[in-house]
Amino acid sequence: MNAVARVAVAESTFVRGISLNFVLPELKILVLIFLLLASALGVVYIKDLNRRLFITHHKLQAQGEQLQSDSNKLLLEQSAWGAQARVQMVAQGKLQMQIPPSTDVMMIKV
Repeated sequence: MNAVARVAVAESTFVRGISLNFVLPELKILVLIFLLLASALGVVYIKDLNRRLFITHHKLQAQGEQLQSDSNKLLLEQSAWGAQARVQMVAQGKLQMQIPPSTDVMMIKV
């Protein structure tokens, strides 16, 4: 390359037929501004995502507490329905079952 060609290449950059005349410090400043804007947009995106996930977390936590409460209520109801006194009352009332007399009970030892 001769001296004239080097000067022409060093002074301008051609991008698809458009001549861009940038001095190296200006190009560095433009790149830094672009990186700064990209970083700022990344921070905004991450903060928004964090806020959405935090809200979802609290909704799911409240739903889990409600399900736990319902589960405890169902366990209490199950124990009430399975109580010995209630089973005996249903057996005597609806099924006409009676406790056998002690003479009809046989003990078997194994």
